[in-house]
Amino acid sequence: MKTRKELKEQAKTALRGNWPWAIGVFLLPILVLGVIFFALSAVINMIWNIVTSDPSTSSGVVAIFIIMTFLMVALFTFLATIGIGVGVSYAYLDLIRGRKRSFREAATYAFKGQHFDSIFGVWLVNLFYVCLWSLLLIIPGWVKAYSYSQSFFILKDDMDQDKGITTTSAITKSRLLMEGHKKELFLLNLSFIGWYFLAGLIGGLGCLILIPYHATTLAAFYENLLEQERPKELDVLEEKLAEIKVESDQAMAEYQLQEAEKKAEKAKAHSDKITKKLAAQKDREEKRLEKVAEKRERREEKAAKKGKPAKKSTKKVESSEKEEPAVSKKETQDKVTDGISSDEKDASPKDREEKVSSKAQPKANQSSSKKPKSKSKKSSKKKSKKRK
Repeated sequence: MKTRKELKEQAKTALRGNWPWAIGVFLLPILVLGVIFFALSAVINMIWNIVTSDPSTSSGVVAIFIIMTFLMVALFTFLATIGIGVGVSYAYLDLIRGRKRSFREAATYAFKGQHFDSIFGVWLVNLFYVCLWSLLLIIPGWVKAYSYSQSFFILKDDMDQDKGITTTSAITKSRLLMEGHKKELFLLNLSFIGWYFLAGLIGGLGCLILIPYHATTLAAFYENLLEQERPKELDVLEEKLAEIKVESDQAMAEYQLQEAEKKAEKAKAHSDKITKKLAAQKDREEKRLEKVAEKRERREEKAAKKGKPAKKSTKKVESSEKEEPAVSKKETQDKVTDGISSDEKDASPKDREEKVSSKAQPKANQSSSKKPKSKSKKSSKKKSKKRK
């Protein structure tokens, strides 16, 4: 259990930098309630003056009306003070736990849902028990008041956790929680008496700082009680849960790493597959182009083979055409001269030439008929010229 000095130091640490908020949380609701109360009192006083100015109205009816109205206003103010006071103490408890409520949340927390019913029920049962114990002696009443002092904080935790709430469950838990710690709370409250005395001497201005400081210290005391009264088994369980959480986080990290590696492998395999497909397409395209080139070369070779021999043959034919007539002329002349008789030799040269030409013409016609038919037009023209 923390000492009083440690609890006060914890409260100071929580309030450091939050003093304007801490003062406004309890001061603003009080000012608003004061304004409402005085406004309603002024309205009641005005009605009283109007009614009493008319002598025809009975004073008894007017008095009953005024008293009932005043009681209603007082009850409203009293209930609102309870709700706002408990809500402010809850705001200081949240501050100790690291949460800072707004002014509106702190002032209206007790009036949300069924919170006020539970708060007022706990307050009423608490007051009833303390009054019963006080009937015996004053000291038992004070002891029971300290035993039930943590009931509102316990009620808040139950409401926040949506647990089953009854008017006596919070009081019973408080009594069990405060066993062996009532003296510590009494001494803690006693240490603030001197500060309240000094605040009264200043004119009450010191209470603006002292009340938040005291309330925050009481919230720190309750939080320390929860830490002390927790069984050791819960601590062991929490440690195991923390270890399990660490292991689960590591397993999750490993799983995520494995998933990332699998995704990377899939992406790599997909990219490799695409590159292989592209390479295969490229190879097919190159082979196709090679085949096309080979076919083209073959066609060109075939076309070249068909065209070149024909040109050579035509040249040979033309050369043969040029050579044959000369050969045929010489042969015919030799043969004719060989076959001429002695009588013909004695003839004149003109007669000899005519006879030789007449004999050579039929042989030339026979040789020309034996030539190939596939002669070009140029060769035929040359032949006709030669004949002439």
